[in-house]
Amino acid sequence: MTQLPNINAGTSADQTFGSASALNDLDLDAFLDLMIAELQNQDPLNPLENDELIAQISQIREVGATEQLTETLDAVLLGQNISSATSLIGADVVALTDEGQRVTGNVRVVTIENGQPKLDLAVEPSATAAPQAGQLAEGNYTYEVVWEGSTGDLFGVELPPASTASLANFQGAIRLNNLPETDTPKQIYRTDRSGQGERKLVAELPHGKTTSFVDQLADGQRTGSPLTAPVQRLAFGNRVTVRLSNIGEVRPPQSSTE
Repeated sequence: MTQLPNINAGTSADQTFGSASALNDLDLDAFLDLMIAELQNQDPLNPLENDELIAQISQIREVGATEQLTETLDAVLLGQNISSATSLIGADVVALTDEGQRVTGNVRVVTIENGQPKLDLAVEPSATAAPQAGQLAEGNYTYEVVWEGSTGDLFGVELPPASTASLANFQGAIRLNNLPETDTPKQIYRTDRSGQGERKLVAELPHGKTTSFVDQLADGQRTGSPLTAPVQRLAFGNRVTVRLSNIGEVRPPQSSTE
C-alpha cells in the first residue's frame, strides 16, 4: 500500500514560503483528517518510525493549542467589547458613522454584528458650543430649520432652546448638529438672545443633505423678514448605527440627584 508523504518532511529549496506554511492555514479538523488518512494508508511493511509518529502527534497538539488560544482570545475581546458597549446604554455619545458623518445621540440598543458590537443611537437635532469664535452674545437662543416640500408647503423643526450658560467653552458661536436631511435647501431662523420674539434668517443651506451649521452672527446681523409663513412643525429624530470603535466622546447620563 502506498505511503503518503511525511507531512513533517523538509521542503525543497525552491518551494515558496506560502507552500511551506500551508500547514499553518489548516484548521484542526483538516489536520486530523490528513493525519488519519496517512496512518490508514501507510505501508504496513514500512510503517512510520516511532519518532516520526511522536513528532506528528506533537504537531497536532501545537495546532490544537494555537486554535484554542485564538478562540479564547477572540472570546475575551468580544466579552470586553460587549461590556464596554452595554455600559454606554443611556449615555450621549459623539461618534462617526461608516460614511464619516459626525453624529451626536443617545445610546439605546447594543447589537452584535459579525462579532463586533454596534450601537443604535437616537439622534435628534442639538446645539453645542462651536470651537470658532463668533459674535453671539450670552443668552438663550431658539432655532428653527425650515424647508419647502414637494407641494410647496413649508416644513420645520424647532431645536431645543440653546442656553449659552450650559454650553461648555462657549466663544460666541453655536454649532447646530444632526439637522434633518431634505431634498430641498434649508433655511435657519433664530430668535435674539432673549429666546423670544421674531425669528430672523441667519443662514440658507443650499444642499439639503447638509446636517450641521455654525452660527456666529450677532442679533443685529440677522437678515431678511421674520418668519411669519405657516410652517408644519415636525418632531424629527433619526436612528443611526455606529461601531464601538468609532465612538469619540462619551457624555454619561446625569443622575437625578445631580
